[in-house]
Amino acid sequence: MPPAPDDQQLLADFRKTGTSRDLLPLYQRHAELIYAVCMRYLGTPQRAEDAGAEIFTVLLKKLPRHEVTNFRSWLQTLVRNHCLMQLRREKRDPAELGVGDLMQSEAFQHHYREAEDAPPDTRPLHRCLKQLREEQRQCVRLFYLEEGSTYASVAKRLHLSVGQVRSHLQNGRRNLKLCLEGHHASNDPRAH
Repeated sequence: MPPAPDDQQLLADFRKTGTSRDLLPLYQRHAELIYAVCMRYLGTPQRAEDAGAEIFTVLLKKLPRHEVTNFRSWLQTLVRNHCLMQLRREKRDPAELGVGDLMQSEAFQHHYREAEDAPPDTRPLHRCLKQLREEQRQCVRLFYLEEGSTYASVAKRLHLSVGQVRSHLQNGRRNLKLCLEGHHASNDPRAH
């Protein structure tokens, strides 16, 4: 069986046609990374999934116009910027925030400007990471938080097979999602 094509080959295949069909394998390969970065910035599984789906369209538009040598690193930056822009748009749109006329208050605007620069609350994510089994936690941290990590590099560092790393990542993501959904539901005033 021939080895799987690397990112540069998949990118070259997409550049030849520019079709979504040829972008899909590259997108699917990095779907976990996209989801993790979106979760980090947007905080809920639903918002992360929605933003992750939007990234596919963004890639279709941007990849033909950019010379990309390290796709994974470039993608992380693209996804992060997409999420930050989404957060900025939400904070600037009073209808999205549901604050209406409060925006006219000078005191409120002062606090609003401070909040605009505040980083997203990552405490629930860190709490949920601590609840993962050790192997899952190690795989998730190495794969998503260290730039340039691959299944193979994580497997080598942890003395696991690539299949074991994939399994730990899949189970870790599922457990994180369940934990974060539980956190979100417990903090939703409508749930009480």
